[in-house]
This record gives sequence, structure tokens and C-alpha cells, in this order.
Amino acid sequence: MADSDEDGRPSRPSLEDEIFAVASTVEVDRPEDGPRIRVRARPPWEWARGLTRRDVGATLAGFLTFVFVDLVMMYAPLMASRRPSLLPQMITLLVLAFGLGGLLVWKVGGAGRLFGIGMMLAWVFLTLVSVGFLTGLTP
Repeated sequence: MADSDEDGRPSRPSLEDEIFAVASTVEVDRPEDGPRIRVRARPPWEWARGLTRRDVGATLAGFLTFVFVDLVMMYAPLMASRRPSLLPQMITLLVLAFGLGGLLVWKVGGAGRLFGIGMMLAWVFLTLVSVGFLTGLTP
């Protein structure tokens, strides 16, 4: 609660007033001589407005690169009449997607970050779409 000074003017809002503001738009009252501040909450999709073609292209390149490598690695074992163990392919694809992709995201940055995110998204997408067959999770 904003207390009053000795001369009767309200003082600045307390930390309690700012913490317990519930609405998405908060109006903070300032003394008559100060400006009124309005704070608005951002919608969760606001980050997408800052994406450029280069960002989308780098993510798509990582996605398609992983899809290509995955299809090359998994073609022979899945087309064989007697299926061998898919454990080596699964470990290789996990290391490629999350090892190299994570390295690109956390250490390289820039367009490499988006390329790594694309690789990880491709692994998740292929796992969900193929119920694990294309990433070696299910025999």
C-alpha cells in the first residue's frame, strides 16, 4: 500500500504493490507531478515477429540435414529381411542430433545455433512421426 508523506502527498508504490498486481495491464500511480506508467504483458508468440528468412533457412537446413543423414543410416537396417540391432544407429543419431546440435546451440551461436535447433527438432519430429522406427528407438 502506498503510504503518505508528512505533507499528505502519496509516496511511491511499495514493492508489495508491484508484486501483487494481478491484471495483465498494471497501472502504477505516481505523484501528480510524475508520469503514469502502463506495463503490458507480451503474448507468447511475440518472439516469432523477430525471425528473418535467414533464421528460418538455417533452422530448415539443420532439419533437412538431419533427415537426410537419418534416412541414409536407417535405410539398410529397415529394408533387411532379418533386422539387426539398431542400437549403433540409435546412439549415432542421438549423438549427432543432441551432441552436435547441442554443441552448436550452446557454444557456437549465430546461425549455427539455429542449425543445431533444426537438427534436434528433426530428431523429435522423426521419432514422433515414425513411432521411433526412423531413430532406432523401437526394434
